[in-house]
Amino acid sequence: MTGNAAARPVPAWVPGFWLIALVLTFIVVPASPAHASDINPDPRRHVNNMHFASAGYGEEDEQFCVESHDTGKLSNSSAKAFLNETLVELEDYKIWDGTGDWRIDLRAAQYNCTAYDPDTRNSIEIEVHYAWDWSSKCGGSTGYYNCVVFDQPVWNPAFGHTDSNWSYVYLVFSSGGELSSKGRAFINHEFGHVFGLQDAGDCSPPSLMHSALVGYACTNWMNPYPSSADFGSVVTVMNGV
Repeated sequence: MTGNAAARPVPAWVPGFWLIALVLTFIVVPASPAHASDINPDPRRHVNNMHFASAGYGEEDEQFCVESHDTGKLSNSSAKAFLNETLVELEDYKIWDGTGDWRIDLRAAQYNCTAYDPDTRNSIEIEVHYAWDWSSKCGGSTGYYNCVVFDQPVWNPAFGHTDSNWSYVYLVFSSGGELSSKGRAFINHEFGHVFGLQDAGDCSPPSLMHSALVGYACTNWMNPYPSSADFGSVVTVMNGV
């Protein structure tokens, strides 16, 4: 999906000279190295807590729980351990945790999502669900797509926009649910969506959001973790720019 708006047509009364000057301006002025097309323009498409930081464990952390819908295929404990390793425990340059001076401070919940009473579960910002098929949530062919769904939009007065309290990450066993490098790539890609990135964009700068590892065309970022441009774009979202 792309978010490109149609160009505004030039009024008929604009002299040809100015039209030529305008065209030349777009040709000569280089694009910003921070590729804005990777950022979802809808602020409801990122979690509210990513704008704020807590000292140590606090209410501004991004807590996540895990739920496997076929524990014969993947246990909750194995899913949680792999997810926590991918997001929190690897080398700093490979993980979302700590991004933006710890405004992203990811923390795994102790139990699987459905083990909690409703009030406690509502305090968890991110739920990660594993199953064979999420076409009812993500669309497309049976068992093919992973996706993120947002819920409970909330007004954020500090940044003057409405973002979301909750996000639900849906991973299918055939890709995002694999306990492998492939699974890591899809997890990090979907968490890029949680933090306000989108799939749109060309291949420059390199980005996991449109890498061939996760089904897109670009081969200049073939690592299963976010690129420096991805981290930079998320910090831009945090800053409300």
